[in-house]
Amino acid sequence: MGRPISQRAGEIRGTVERANYILSIAAGALADVSLVDTDKPGFRRFIRRDPLRVVFVIAPWNYPYLTMINSVLPAIIAGNAVILKPSPQTPLTAERLQQAFAAALLPANVLQVVHLSFESVDTIIKHPRVDFISFTGSVNNGMNVAKAFVQGNGFPGVALELGGKDPAYVRAGTNVSFTLVDGVYFNSGQSCCAVERIYVHESVYDRFVQEFVEIVKKYRLGDPTDVKTNLGPVISLASAAKIREQVSNAIKAGAKALVPEELFPSAKTGTTYVAPQVLIDVDHTMEVIMEETFGPVVRGSLS
Repeated sequence: MGRPISQRAGEIRGTVERANYILSIAAGALADVSLVDTDKPGFRRFIRRDPLRVVFVIAPWNYPYLTMINSVLPAIIAGNAVILKPSPQTPLTAERLQQAFAAALLPANVLQVVHLSFESVDTIIKHPRVDFISFTGSVNNGMNVAKAFVQGNGFPGVALELGGKDPAYVRAGTNVSFTLVDGVYFNSGQSCCAVERIYVHESVYDRFVQEFVEIVKKYRLGDPTDVKTNLGPVISLASAAKIREQVSNAIKAGAKALVPEELFPSAKTGTTYVAPQVLIDVDHTMEVIMEETFGPVVRGSLS
């Protein structure tokens, strides 16, 4: 999906760590919950966690292995069968995950990977034999998934991890570090927990902005297969166009762009290469500070 190859191993390590953690807590998480009832001597009251049966997982493209393992592994451990639909942007990741489970001797058909059109996804969501849905993606698509599931199945369970506009606050006395810059631009800002806006205390504002921008100017945007690249393309032409439009509209409304785009010759209109940008003088009437960007752009405000 375009992430620099130098950063790819991090997701694989994170996937294995997450899987090991899920396995380590499974017995306790699935155990019966005892209830104390002194009014009913001779009775044992408890809550038992039974499998739901069929879980439909709709996975995103930005961290495909990590997001898939978050839903697929718990569902299987709990005794369910899983239908896994990967993003069409990263279809092979689900195939490889299925191969890994097969190598671990998971019984056939417990995990089934399907590549579907939007219409087919809607059919499965509404199918009465689907008992639970796990969806990771945009707010609008999450709302559509929840509505379709209720229409087809009444009020079963739906787990939704949706987009946001994650803020960071830099307080007085804070030293600038690479950590916050990395939180903005890692994976070209295409992260569910990417920092999209920063509020900075007035006592450190000027110094923070200057140092932040100087770090961003040194980023290397380009071929993601080059180990020296630390900023790759965004996922699609449509995404690139949306990011550029948000930045352009903000500038027209009074925002100031601090990173010259000519520092990044790969960032050309009509490509998926988008230059990293820092915007200041923004306000809460602008889409760029109120709606998710999912790209290499951050908005800074004086606090």
